[in-house]
Amino acid sequence: MKKLYLLVLLLFIFSVAFPQQTGNNKKLLDFGGYIQVRALSNFDDYNSFMVRRLKFWVKSGPDFPEHWSYKVQTVLSSKKEVFFMEDIKVKYTAGPFSLEIGQFVPHFSLERFQSEYCLPVMERASVIGALIPNGTLGVRDLGLQANYESKNNLVQTHLGVFNGYGIKEYRFTNRGFMIVHKSSLSLPVFTGRLGVGYSFQYRKAEELIIPKVLPDTVAYTGNDVRYNVFLVYKSKKLWLQGEYLNANFSGSRAWGYYMFSALRLNKSQFVAGYEFYKDLISETVDLPSFRLGYEYLINDYKLKLSVDNYFQLQAGEVKNYLLSLQLQVFIN
Repeated sequence: MKKLYLLVLLLFIFSVAFPQQTGNNKKLLDFGGYIQVRALSNFDDYNSFMVRRLKFWVKSGPDFPEHWSYKVQTVLSSKKEVFFMEDIKVKYTAGPFSLEIGQFVPHFSLERFQSEYCLPVMERASVIGALIPNGTLGVRDLGLQANYESKNNLVQTHLGVFNGYGIKEYRFTNRGFMIVHKSSLSLPVFTGRLGVGYSFQYRKAEELIIPKVLPDTVAYTGNDVRYNVFLVYKSKKLWLQGEYLNANFSGSRAWGYYMFSALRLNKSQFVAGYEFYKDLISETVDLPSFRLGYEYLINDYKLKLSVDNYFQLQAGEVKNYLLSLQLQVFIN
């Protein structure tokens, strides 16, 4: 049923796109992608080399029918080494308002909507991966979302309704649902922009297993309430950012935060980050994490070399140290 739903969306996209093609060389679609190749070592018992990400997308071009747009995106999983569908959505825009339908990421959090290829840190914070609505359930969901973006992106707000169980399974008898809301404000400050915002999620969960948040033995049924606040300042040379996330499961609370800074000097960028995440799994040892990195922006984000030092601290002792070296290349 889920695959049929996505197929219907694809047929709708192409039924709109292809009849519009004429001999006038109209550009009805754009495509792009990038690859991240990474080497890792802890200088002890772990050494690895992998394709961390290989993403490819097709989206509507500048000559696509007015008001309508679409996006289809796939990714090569670094774990299973197979391509799978990430995004497939249709969007209708009327002035500052828009409506999206399909499979996509519900608007929640700041960092989750900053593309991996342009982030100064090599990986998103662990609290983002765990506590966004479907962080460990496939990130995406099937649903409908209304958006408002004012001129110059001064104000943005989003409200969506989703199935609420991610994209790793399809339930014929699902009785749950999820509502997600996010609002943000962006103001010019000095030579950059200051952004502030919040996110809120309510989910009626039904026998939901949520890895990295709840124990694997728990199939949670009940209210899943989450919120998030964020702050960012970004200029040509300086990038400062932080977020706090909280999730409440019938009185049990998982929470965490991160912050990072990046200083850009010509083609060099120096990065420092700190994060902490507290889950609801008793066997987990929750430790603060640090990142110290450097990026050489050969051609901005389209071609860059990154070095990342990741480690945790426990009683003043360094734990889980990992050095990563990554090359990022854009396909188009």
